[in-house]
Amino acid sequence: MPSTPSTEAIQRISLKNREYAYIEDANRGVVLMEVGPRVLTLEAHLTLVAKERMVEVGAGSWCVVRNPVVRVDGQVALDDFGQARVAVGDREVRVGPKVFPLYPGEELEGDIVPEYVLGVSEALRLRALTAFTDTHVPDAPRRREAGDEWLVRGPGRYVPGESVTVVSLEKARVLKETEYCVILNPVDRATGRVQEGRRKVVSGPDVFFLEPGEALEGDVRRKHVLSELQGLKLQALDDLSENEGGEPRARKAGDTWIVRGPRTYVPSEKVLIHREIAALSLGQGEGLYVRDLRSGKVSLVQGPCQFMPEAHQELHEKRLSPDAEALLGLTPPLPPAEAKDARPPRPMIATEKGDRTRAIVLRIEDNTAVLINDFETNHARVEFGPAKVMLRPYEDVTVLDLSGSTPKRPRQLKVLMLRLGPDFATDLFEVATRDHARLRIKLSYKWQFDVQGDPEKDKAIFRVNDFIGYVCENLASRIRQVAAENEFETFHKNASVLIRRAIFGMDDAGRARKDRLFSENQLRIIDIDIKDIAPVDEKTALKLREAIDTNIQIQLDASRQEAQAAAELKRIRSEEEKQLADIASHRKSEAERQSLIELQNRNHQLETLSRAKVEAEAQLERARVESEEALARAESDARASRIRSEAEAERERLTTQVALERQQRLNDLEVERQSRLAEVEATQFRQRVESLGGGENFVKAVAAQAQAAVVGGLDKVVFLPSGSNLNLFDAMQGLLGPGGQPRLSAHNPPKSPGDTSA
Repeated sequence: MPSTPSTEAIQRISLKNREYAYIEDANRGVVLMEVGPRVLTLEAHLTLVAKERMVEVGAGSWCVVRNPVVRVDGQVALDDFGQARVAVGDREVRVGPKVFPLYPGEELEGDIVPEYVLGVSEALRLRALTAFTDTHVPDAPRRREAGDEWLVRGPGRYVPGESVTVVSLEKARVLKETEYCVILNPVDRATGRVQEGRRKVVSGPDVFFLEPGEALEGDVRRKHVLSELQGLKLQALDDLSENEGGEPRARKAGDTWIVRGPRTYVPSEKVLIHREIAALSLGQGEGLYVRDLRSGKVSLVQGPCQFMPEAHQELHEKRLSPDAEALLGLTPPLPPAEAKDARPPRPMIATEKGDRTRAIVLRIEDNTAVLINDFETNHARVEFGPAKVMLRPYEDVTVLDLSGSTPKRPRQLKVLMLRLGPDFATDLFEVATRDHARLRIKLSYKWQFDVQGDPEKDKAIFRVNDFIGYVCENLASRIRQVAAENEFETFHKNASVLIRRAIFGMDDAGRARKDRLFSENQLRIIDIDIKDIAPVDEKTALKLREAIDTNIQIQLDASRQEAQAAAELKRIRSEEEKQLADIASHRKSEAERQSLIELQNRNHQLETLSRAKVEAEAQLERARVESEEALARAESDARASRIRSEAEAERERLTTQVALERQQRLNDLEVERQSRLAEVEATQFRQRVESLGGGENFVKAVAAQAQAAVVGGLDKVVFLPSGSNLNLFDAMQGLLGPGGQPRLSAHNPPKSPGDTSA
């Protein structure tokens, strides 16, 4: 803080710990720095300029000092006047924990900021303020020039050096498994230089940073996952080699080709994707117009198939004549003023509206024909309906300009399909008789085309574009000639005959023909309907109407008289017919009565026979039912007897089985009893032997018992060898027991008389 000038010659200043002060020495013209804690005594030539706290930089923080002091071997260098020397224009980064004062001339650039803690997906964009050698590069030291920019990636802590400034904090870009991107002007990792104009493709999954100078071409893109019916049209930006089908394929700059699925495709930096293409599914009766870019030729691809264009192919939009496109619905229809008398055409094409690359398929109606011109071969063909015809690339349809309205006027109707007939054409025109009477005639012509089935000859039906106007004008001229040769009264009275002769002509026998053929276009007139013949002049027309009325009245009177006579004749004939009908009716009724009596007799006979037949059938059915009942009863008795026998046998079997099981259990019990009895006797025998003292005493006791037995009158003593079935325990029991009779166990029955063992 600035000091207040003192009037005293000597001033004392107390500096606390971590405080410093700037002292100006007026004698030498320098500013010195004093660091506390201490007490300063300022003389008259010393002045306190400022007193400040030291700069405290904590752990994990740093700051930048501008114009730092020069240090030699860790000590501040002083000039000849004792003032600290500063490096003007330099910068020094000081990292904590550190507490330091600012020497005169030093300045704190900015604030004290924490050091940069970078995560895995973070980086710092740095710029070199001066040229220096960067030793923090992982591979090798790298020379940085002033203005160069680069990245320092995490994870880690970073404090920029004196020659570096932080431009921005960058975030890593993350590409998923299905993504990729294109980097423009990539940086060469070896030299750190920007490669202007080059491209680099980064495919996921990946995490990367955009180096200074790099830019994304568009946005992050999804990898092209192609199915069997999808592909990509590619172009080589430079010479390259790509793997196709397991083999390398060289491409020249500018080459185009198609990559087809199924596969996942990521283009290299030397490949440009023009567009994605998909196979077009063409059904039966569908097609596409395809242009070969190498030759310019257009071809037709017909279904059914799945079509995917090659790199040198593109879909071609087919154009027809304006009239044909309007009639086919490919362009807006004609304005109403131009086609007010024309009938709206029926839909004739089977293609997607608006898609001119799809093949135009004409639906030709029954009894019609279409003329198709192929401008590639300069050949025309005629197609007859019903049919569906697909136009080839260079074909067009002939449009007919037909006369319409009544009277006929040219260019009233535009059609593609020519009707073969029979059909009618009505015309109205005026004629002049030899006596200069003018008549207005309205005729209807019935016509049809003669088709021979020969494609070349049948083209003749299209030779006359406006066949309606041509025929009507031709026939009207013939009728005018006949009218000019006859008087009004003659022509009017014989109009039907004269007109037919004029149109059909006469044969060699002098009779009127029934039709007329126009050889120009094979059109045949097969009939004429005279709708009206009226004078043009009003007076003539009035007189003609009066004459017609008079003739009609005369004809009506004659018709009335004829009708009265016919009615009287009819009455007489009806009375005669009534009498004849009465007689015939009486005769018929008698015949029917006789037939009724005969029918009644036949019915009585049939009834008697039917009753007898029914009774006989009833008795037969009763006998059959009784016999079936007896048979069923016998079968049921037999089944009952069999069931009782089977039950009795089962009962005997069960009884026997129970008895056997009971006897088996008794035998098992007896065996168990004898076994336990033997164990008891063995125990008793062992106890007696032990009571006799065992060993020699037992033998002596046995010998004494044997001698006593002999003295007692026994004939002989039987000794059995070892292995005999004789129960020794029973024998000893007999020798030692009260009665002196040996006993045999149930397991050892007595020997038979024939046994010779002793």
